[in-house]
Amino acid sequence: MIRTWDFEFWNIHQGLDSDYEDPEQVQAAFHSNMDRMVELERIGFEGVFLSEHHFLNALSPCPNLLIAAIAQRTKRLRLGVLGNVLAMHQPFRLAEELAMLDYLTDGRLEIGSAVGIPPEFGFLGIAPQDIRPMYAEVARILELAREGRHVTFAGKYFSYDGLQAMPRPKQVNRRREWVAAYSASSAVTTAKRNAKLALGFQSTAAMAEVFAAYKEAMAAAGHAATADDLMIRRQVLIWDTDEEAAVLNSQYMEIAKQLTRKSFESVIAAGRKRGIAMEQAPNASFGIKDAQVVPANPSPAADANPQQGDIFDFVSADEWIFGSPKTVAEKLIEQCRATGAGNIAAYHSAAFREDELAHQTKLWTQVIPILRSADVLPKVA
Repeated sequence: MIRTWDFEFWNIHQGLDSDYEDPEQVQAAFHSNMDRMVELERIGFEGVFLSEHHFLNALSPCPNLLIAAIAQRTKRLRLGVLGNVLAMHQPFRLAEELAMLDYLTDGRLEIGSAVGIPPEFGFLGIAPQDIRPMYAEVARILELAREGRHVTFAGKYFSYDGLQAMPRPKQVNRRREWVAAYSASSAVTTAKRNAKLALGFQSTAAMAEVFAAYKEAMAAAGHAATADDLMIRRQVLIWDTDEEAAVLNSQYMEIAKQLTRKSFESVIAAGRKRGIAMEQAPNASFGIKDAQVVPANPSPAADANPQQGDIFDFVSADEWIFGSPKTVAEKLIEQCRATGAGNIAAYHSAAFREDELAHQTKLWTQVIPILRSADVLPKVA
């Protein structure tokens, strides 16, 4: 069985006409996105993961608020953030929010964390060498808050002496965190915490290697990793025929690049006005390999002049899944079998308009049953 999740960036879906400074468009986007959550539950999605992004053209800087709102309109859909960017949070406040969401969702909460993406940290002036240690401290404090009522922790960035963590989270068997990661080293760290692993923005072969490192580390820690512990994230475009999907994918990939470039350029410009060194963003110079936007081999030219680079150029061709419902299902099953993952988190193009997104959502009704009946490991004759 392959479980299907929606991965939402919470965009305005008006194509190149999207205007994140237009209150009417923003209001309409929140309404339409909320309505779509109800529809996703109806057609059989396992759950929805939201993203946390700051200073960019996306409507999810506080995704935990969205979870609370979606929970009131759904009954079965599992809800989470993949992930909460831990170094940007006060850990006691995040622990409180997650505990509250556990009750507001009636136990449907999926806890997830991520390191974050370089430009956002650069805008805040957080030193690259501080990001991972801050992430680790917050992650540990959240674990302590789930384990007991009083939290005592002494770290470089955060210290608490007998902090009373209230309310107490629900004690349920599925209480394991998802971690959005990129490298084998972070996969090993994830395994040592007995957390589940989500990968994206790299080739299927690279994912298989990272998952292999995770499984080995899980075994060494005395845990048995299964397909349910592994998730791949892919951009999915479903249309009526393979030919139509191929044309749309080519067109919308270029539009999505323009939209994303526009979003990042505004962050870079704002950072420069404040004297923050942003020249290398969104390249890898911030030293965060597990970021969601990190080229594997950034060129010197791109480092010298960010306008020469392209934020999507480093992404493997495996990232783009497109075709008819049958073709998309086959491609997703193939990648899940190649990686051993039992979960697919699908996100859609930011270039979609509302009517196009509605049509794709309808076509998911043909894909989900195929994935649900598929074995991650092919049967041996």
